[in-house]
Amino acid sequence: MQNAFVEWLNTRCVDITELEAEGKILRDAGDAEAFREVMRKKAELLAGLAKEGGLHVDALPEKIKEKARLRLARFTASAENALALESVFYMSALLFPDNHQEGEPNDLELFREEMQSLICAGG
Repeated sequence: MQNAFVEWLNTRCVDITELEAEGKILRDAGDAEAFREVMRKKAELLAGLAKEGGLHVDALPEKIKEKARLRLARFTASAENALALESVFYMSALLFPDNHQEGEPNDLELFREEMQSLICAGG
């Protein structure tokens, strides 16, 4: 069962994956300024999650609305902090815990899977 919230999250996950891939290419090529811009786009996308996701959250089952709202607010707050600090390192580290291994899902992808499971289980 797919719902609008999970579909929206999936779209954001794809957007982040594309930005991360572009950023890796730029970083490996030594283009620091272009890398900074891509990481800024990533942070801006994440900073907009709470606001953008509002309508989708409202359509969720009552039991999981608050959990979804809080998680989106945390993603947004972290991204806003990274942008305020203008820290490329912080922007690039958004969604990745310290022990993250390449190929593992990032925090947004894990959240999407958790929401999908909760929705399938009936909230």
